[in-house]
Amino acid sequence: MADTISNPAFVGIYNFRDAGRVVNSLVGQSLIREKFFYRSGRLDDATHIDREKLVSEYELNTVIDLRTKSEHIKQAQIHEGKNRYRAAADLKMDTDVLAEQGSWNTVYINFVSRKFELNMLKQLKWWQIIWFLTLMFFQFRMAAIRILGRNVLRPRGLAGLSKDSLRYCQAEILRALEVMTDFKAYPILIHCTQGKDRSGLVVMLVLFTLGVPLEVVRAEYALSNQGLESIRESMVKEVEEIGMDVDYTKAPEEVVDTVWNFLQEEYGGVDNYLDAIGFGEQKRETLRKLLRS
Repeated sequence: MADTISNPAFVGIYNFRDAGRVVNSLVGQSLIREKFFYRSGRLDDATHIDREKLVSEYELNTVIDLRTKSEHIKQAQIHEGKNRYRAAADLKMDTDVLAEQGSWNTVYINFVSRKFELNMLKQLKWWQIIWFLTLMFFQFRMAAIRILGRNVLRPRGLAGLSKDSLRYCQAEILRALEVMTDFKAYPILIHCTQGKDRSGLVVMLVLFTLGVPLEVVRAEYALSNQGLESIRESMVKEVEEIGMDVDYTKAPEEVVDTVWNFLQEEYGGVDNYLDAIGFGEQKRETLRKLLRS
């Protein structure tokens, strides 16, 4: 199973896997098309050889990037002076923007919606809100995010944030799923920063739609624990920098149960939720035709 999680030839890409291959291995039969739907952590540190491999061996055509503007700015700052990325001021990361990157198209979807942000702000005390807005006004973005990390994100935990995403990031989830109904977009790779939470949530919804057994979805999600092991130390440092803790570097199977139960209890099932956000039966059937073996 190890070679279905991360290709050892990749130098700067982690938590990479072929979702179809993994599911088929876990189920023991051909259920999903292979070499068609991938997931990973961010691609910023991919080497030239890594990128060539994604195109030549994996035939990658479209990348769905679910990261926020803050995450892109931070990565641009990290690579500043190395001439590997454009300056942060030149980045345009609004939802639905298509940009050429390497030999594939990238769809940028700022997954953290305004509704999500407002919900987080409402959970702060009044003086924390003032301090947060002051820091944002003076463009101390990462310091402002630490306020949210310590006081909102950490207490909510992975399970709570998954439910919040399902409630407040519906337009962003819909956009990601709609990209996946276009045959010309495939093969597709979806990623966020670590490739386990936002990406994991979208992948869960796709696998639920395809009728993949719940225990298999759990196992597929939990593979991120192994896929991220090589960068665990740096991940811990990153999450602590934004006020969160080590639990955010993990991918416990229980998150899948939380998502499944939330969809059942709040919406009466996955299909009803997808209907509610605009991803109706016709679109779901298109997705099934594209991804099922």
